[in-house]
Amino acid sequence: MSRKVLWGIVAGALVVAGYLYWVGDNRHTDLAVGDCVSTADGGQLDVVGCGAGSGVYKIIAEYDGSDSNQCDAVAGTMKSFVISQSGTGGLVLCAGKA
Repeated sequence: MSRKVLWGIVAGALVVAGYLYWVGDNRHTDLAVGDCVSTADGGQLDVVGCGAGSGVYKIIAEYDGSDSNQCDAVAGTMKSFVISQSGTGGLVLCAGKA
Protein backbone atom coordinates (compact mmCIF):
# COMPACT_ATOMS: atom_id res chain seq x y z
CA MET A 1 0.00 0.00 0.00
CA SER A 2 1.43 3.39 -0.91
CA ARG A 3 2.03 6.15 1.62
CA LYS A 4 -0.53 8.41 -0.09
CA VAL A 5 -3.26 5.83 0.35
CA LEU A 6 -2.26 5.20 3.96
CA TRP A 7 -2.27 8.93 4.80
CA GLY A 8 -5.63 9.29 3.04
CA ILE A 9 -7.10 6.57 5.23
CA VAL A 10 -5.67 8.17 8.39
CA ALA A 11 -7.00 11.61 7.41
CA GLY A 12 -10.43 10.17 6.66
CA ALA A 13 -10.53 8.37 10.00
CA LEU A 14 -9.64 11.60 11.83
CA VAL A 15 -12.41 13.50 10.05
CA VAL A 16 -14.97 10.84 10.97
CA ALA A 17 -13.75 10.71 14.59
CA GLY A 18 -13.97 14.50 14.85
CA TYR A 19 -17.50 14.52 13.48
CA LEU A 20 -18.63 11.81 15.90
CA TYR A 21 -17.09 13.71 18.83
CA TRP A 22 -18.84 16.92 17.76
CA VAL A 23 -22.21 15.16 17.41
CA GLY A 24 -21.79 13.37 20.76
CA ASP A 25 -20.77 16.59 22.52
CA ASN A 26 -24.08 18.23 21.62
CA ARG A 27 -26.37 15.28 22.17
CA HIS A 28 -27.81 16.41 25.52
CA THR A 29 -29.05 19.81 24.42
CA ASP A 30 -32.58 18.42 24.14
CA LEU A 31 -32.88 17.49 27.84
CA ALA A 32 -35.73 19.29 29.58
CA VAL A 33 -37.27 19.68 33.00
CA GLY A 34 -39.36 16.58 33.68
CA ASP A 35 -37.06 14.16 31.85
CA CYS A 36 -35.62 11.26 33.82
CA VAL A 37 -31.93 10.42 33.48
CA SER A 38 -29.51 7.78 34.66
CA THR A 39 -25.72 7.64 34.93
CA ALA A 40 -25.59 3.86 35.04
CA ASP A 41 -23.53 3.66 31.84
CA GLY A 42 -20.06 4.67 33.10
CA GLY A 43 -21.03 8.20 34.11
CA GLN A 44 -22.65 9.00 30.76
CA LEU A 45 -26.02 10.71 31.15
CA ASP A 46 -28.81 8.71 29.48
CA VAL A 47 -32.51 9.54 29.20
CA VAL A 48 -34.57 6.71 30.74
CA GLY A 49 -38.13 6.05 31.85
CA CYS A 50 -38.98 7.56 35.22
CA GLY A 51 -39.85 4.13 36.61
CA ALA A 52 -36.58 2.55 35.48
CA GLY A 53 -35.34 1.78 39.01
CA SER A 54 -32.42 2.85 41.17
CA GLY A 55 -29.95 5.45 39.97
CA VAL A 56 -32.68 7.36 38.11
CA TYR A 57 -33.14 11.08 38.68
CA LYS A 58 -35.78 13.50 37.43
CA ILE A 59 -34.61 16.86 36.11
CA ILE A 60 -36.31 19.53 38.21
CA ALA A 61 -34.44 22.64 36.99
CA GLU A 62 -31.88 23.69 34.41
CA TYR A 63 -29.57 26.67 34.09
CA ASP A 64 -27.18 27.96 31.47
CA GLY A 65 -23.55 27.93 32.57
CA SER A 66 -21.33 25.60 34.52
CA ASP A 67 -21.94 26.57 38.17
CA SER A 68 -23.60 23.57 39.81
CA ASN A 69 -24.03 25.61 43.01
CA GLN A 70 -27.17 27.08 41.41
CA CYS A 71 -28.89 23.80 42.28
CA ASP A 72 -28.37 24.44 46.01
CA ALA A 73 -31.33 26.82 45.94
CA VAL A 74 -33.65 24.33 44.19
CA ALA A 75 -35.79 22.39 46.67
CA GLY A 76 -35.56 18.63 46.20
CA THR A 77 -32.19 18.60 44.43
CA MET A 78 -30.31 15.37 45.10
CA LYS A 79 -27.71 15.60 42.33
CA SER A 80 -26.48 18.13 39.80
CA PHE A 81 -25.01 17.52 36.37
CA VAL A 82 -22.88 19.93 34.35
CA ILE A 83 -22.90 19.30 30.62
CA SER A 84 -20.25 20.93 28.45
CA GLN A 85 -21.51 22.11 25.09
CA SER A 86 -19.52 23.39 22.15
CA GLY A 87 -20.08 27.09 21.53
CA THR A 88 -21.95 27.67 24.81
CA GLY A 89 -21.12 28.10 28.45
CA GLY A 90 -22.61 24.73 29.26
CA LEU A 91 -25.77 23.49 30.94
CA VAL A 92 -26.45 22.71 34.60
CA LEU A 93 -29.18 20.20 35.39
CA CYS A 94 -30.61 19.91 38.89
CA ALA A 95 -32.11 16.49 39.54
CA GLY A 96 -34.23 15.02 42.28
CA LYS A 97 -36.04 11.81 43.09
CA ALA A 98 -37.68 10.22 40.06
